Amino acid sequence: MQQMKLDKQEVRRALEEAVLEVLETMCFEFPVAEPEPGGAPAEEAVRAVARFEGSLRGKLHVALTGEAARRLAASFLGLEEDGVGEQEVLLMASELANMLCGATLSRLEPHGRLRIAPPETSRGAAPCQGGCWLWFPLEQGEVAATLVCEVAP
Repeated sequence: MQQMKLDKQEVRRALEEAVLEVLETMCFEFPVAEPEPGGAPAEEAVRAVARFEGSLRGKLHVALTGEAARRLAASFLGLEEDGVGEQEVLLMASELANMLCGATLSRLEPHGRLRIAPPETSRGAAPCQGGCWLWFPLEQGEVAATLVCEVAP
């Protein structure tokens, strides 16, 4: 599969706006500094990938480092952090990937037709080592995301 030729700045802007919007509206969280481009997470992270197809095809990867996953899950679910278990963390990561994928793609293809598959979640280093990740520092950890688009042969 070939990489689709999307303007990198347009993708970065769409991804940045989507992450900021979702963190604020769904998790009541605000980054403590400006987002920065970087590589894939090298450390242990809670991660999720949302695959999509339609007018665009590809994957959105999200990774949460440090205590970001537990903190965001607590905010998202309206729980105390000590009441958040592994199941809630993975559920939140899955929903975060789904919301980020929809919000980013709607900015890139406002009239596009897209289907997002249920996201897959896990722990570990991010499998998507290529491309540029966008890092959002939080009070307790970081959220990193990247979008990889492809075109059908």
